[in-house]
Amino acid sequence: MIASERRRFILEALEGRGVISLKDTARELSVAEITVRRDFEKLESAGKLKRVQGGATALEDPDGAELTMLTKLPKNMLEKELVAAAAAELVKEGESVFIDGGTTMIPLASLLMKKNIRIITYNTMVIRKVSKPVAQIIIIGGEYLPHYNMNLGPIAQDMLKQFYFDRAFFGCSGIDIGQQMVYSTEPGSLNMKRIAMESAKYNHLLVDSSKFSKRGFLKLCDTDRFDSIFTNEFSHDEKLPNNFVIVHNPK
Repeated sequence: MIASERRRFILEALEGRGVISLKDTARELSVAEITVRRDFEKLESAGKLKRVQGGATALEDPDGAELTMLTKLPKNMLEKELVAAAAAELVKEGESVFIDGGTTMIPLASLLMKKNIRIITYNTMVIRKVSKPVAQIIIIGGEYLPHYNMNLGPIAQDMLKQFYFDRAFFGCSGIDIGQQMVYSTEPGSLNMKRIAMESAKYNHLLVDSSKFSKRGFLKLCDTDRFDSIFTNEFSHDEKLPNNFVIVHNPK
């Protein structure tokens, strides 16, 4: 297969999956990984994709710039607010709560700040919502990644390990119902999610229906690791596991 055909294959794969791995792409194309790595480099230089550790991600806006978290925030906001409202009802006064990174967590954070609870998060977008909160808010420190609006790295991980959570709320980059697998994209936040999950009594996933049948670059965990998975109206053919909570849009 010549270079132009390989690169067309790569771009089509990214369009369908959003994220692809170097190893899987080399296997699918029957070429060496170094060949695919060079293709990734060429396509990144042309503004067609963004390389990440072990693979590549699609560029999401028409001008070829990857969307930042703040740019993504308004997307599917109604669905995010519906899911957040249902999840927030679980939290009782006095609880300690972990809030994950990502835009899905912002409507949830806005609701939980009105409760007499303790919130721990590495999601720096939460700070933008602080306006005389009732909740005590603890921001995990570490290396600040402005593109993701998160504090990550070894310092952040060590700090996060010090806490116990009554409940932990998570977002994800994709969820495959058939494989019953939840995906993430950024390796640093994947580590933070796993630490929080091990430190929480109850784990909850918030996901709007746009994330279904999408795969991220990294596997987070099986869907059954969550005590509940909140999502908006679901119209696909797959049978949902019992831990899914469908939040309907009021008419």
